[in-house]
Amino acid sequence: MSATIEMVSFKLSDGVTSSVFLKASESVDRWVAQQDGFEYRALAQQEDGTWVDIVFWQSAQNAQAAGEAFMAAEECKGLMGCIDKESVVMQHMPVMASLAKEQAQAMA
Repeated sequence: MSATIEMVSFKLSDGVTSSVFLKASESVDRWVAQQDGFEYRALAQQEDGTWVDIVFWQSAQNAQAAGEAFMAAEECKGLMGCIDKESVVMQHMPVMASLAKEQAQAMA
């Protein structure tokens, strides 16, 4: 089993502001933190307005299971309502190499 990065890019639906979206994302944070294999989540916004949601999982199986549960989770419905579904691109990638701050400090 290899650690997996889930990367989802999307645009917000017309009329949805960043602040509304980020507020809706808070309930997803609480939900995703409880999922098996969850390691880390970050949201970023590109200059063209595209958002990128990056989640690190302990395995592809954890990512897959969370993805299936996400669609039915009540906590995730507010966030899904903010997203232009036609713009969504999801990718899962195995981690080939990584370095955490703690590891870097131990190497110094």
